Amino acid sequence: MIATAGQNGQPREKVSFLRRATAEPGEELRLAKAHPLRSTTRWKVSPGSYSLALQVNGRRFPSVAFTVLNI
Repeated sequence: MIATAGQNGQPREKVSFLRRATAEPGEELRLAKAHPLRSTTRWKVSPGSYSLALQVNGRRFPSVAFTVLNI
C-alpha cells in the first residue's frame, strides 16, 4: 500500500496486489516486484512524501517513507 496526503490534507492510500503465496513456519519467502508509479484518473503522482507498507494476512507492517522528486 502506498500512502500520501491528498490536496485537502486527508490521507490517501493506494493498494496494489503483490503476490499470493503459502509458506510454512520458518520458511523464507522472497518478495520482489517492479512497480512503476503512474498517474491515473483516480491517483495523481506528484512530488512529495509518500510511505509504503506491506500487509500480510491482514496484518500491516511498519511503513517506510520515500520521496518523489520532480526531475
